[in-house]
Amino acid sequence: MKRRGLGLLTSVVAAAACVPLAHAADLPVAPIAPAPYYRPALYDWTGIYLGGHVGGAALRDTYNQVGAPVTVLTGPLDVNPGGVVGGGQVGANYEFAPWVVGIEGSWTSTGFSGTTGTFTGGFTENETSSPQWLAAVTGRVGYAADTLLFYAKGGGAWMKVDYSQGLLVAGTSLQTTQTITDTRSGFTAGVGVEYGLTENFSAKLEYNFYDFGTQTYNGFALTPVSIKSDMHVVTFGLNYRFTWAGGRPY
Repeated sequence: MKRRGLGLLTSVVAAAACVPLAHAADLPVAPIAPAPYYRPALYDWTGIYLGGHVGGAALRDTYNQVGAPVTVLTGPLDVNPGGVVGGGQVGANYEFAPWVVGIEGSWTSTGFSGTTGTFTGGFTENETSSPQWLAAVTGRVGYAADTLLFYAKGGGAWMKVDYSQGLLVAGTSLQTTQTITDTRSGFTAGVGVEYGLTENFSAKLEYNFYDFGTQTYNGFALTPVSIKSDMHVVTFGLNYRFTWAGGRPY
């Protein structure tokens, strides 16, 4: 009798232990929340910047005789000076991703010169071009691929230049010389690529073409001339940008 009661008690306890397990197995499993996704930050090109640049330039001046000369130029003469250039720039960008628009002003020192000559009737006439500086105000539009900015630019340009004429007899004795200083105006167009080094610093490689049209100088007593001028400039530059919020919509 005692054995039967003990067996019954054991069965009841085992059944009671199984009841919570059965209920727990029937409960729905709570879903596991996915890890939060953080979108990587994109480089922001918006801001006011200033910087410097250095590079090389090549000027092409084509001289043509006009009016009544003392000596006769033997056809158009090309003067092609070139050299190292350097200067600074200041500007502002605004990005509405992925497009970037902006405005920039630049000044570039171009202290080099070149001379060519023409010989006629025992006289050698030398024509010298010496550009002093370039200045430009341009608009910019570009496409930003995160830290890379590909852009084009264009606007007004100015060049201060000294033009000189000298007359040699038998190629040895300087008889006369005359210099005219002018500030030419024209336009510039260019392309470039800029790379964001840090949040504020960026480096750029840029090509610009300058066209100053044709200008006539009747003030040359030796030989009045018209001069057609254009210049090719390649520069490497560094910019520091002062950023502000709100320039990159998502």
